[in-house]
Amino acid sequence: MKRITYRGGILEFTLPANWVEEYEDEGGATFYEDRPDSGTLRLNVLGFEGPETITASDMVRTVFRPEEGMSDEDFQDGLRLRTYIAPASEKGEALAIYRWHVAVPIMPRSLRLVIFAHTIVCGQENDDSISQELRIIDSSIRSGFYSREAGVSGAFRHSA
Repeated sequence: MKRITYRGGILEFTLPANWVEEYEDEGGATFYEDRPDSGTLRLNVLGFEGPETITASDMVRTVFRPEEGMSDEDFQDGLRLRTYIAPASEKGEALAIYRWHVAVPIMPRSLRLVIFAHTIVCGQENDDSISQELRIIDSSIRSGFYSREAGVSGAFRHSA
């Protein structure tokens, strides 16, 4: 496994050592194993500022509205996690997008939303290697480090 330190440390998690890392200068990253039919994990981070009447902790508690098919839970002392599977299609091929949204309070009244999306071809979840891949990603997200410090926006060069 290797440690991924995203955008200077606002987020850290692990992935298999042989996965390819691709970063966009303005934000976002893609991770995948360089083999046919592997899944693709995408990462994006959004930041939100709340009104003066709401705290960062309040924002985390209320960020996700209840929706059928989505699971929400508190984890890591003050963070909130939403998980679900979204159907999609590309060029006539049915896809399943496994999604994890992590809400992180940034004091005094901001919220960071860390969005992971792992795309596979429908039915691949029954394949042992893809099933294991999904377990690794889920575990990594749940055990990751999510900084509660304000980050720096703008262009960012990843150093390998």
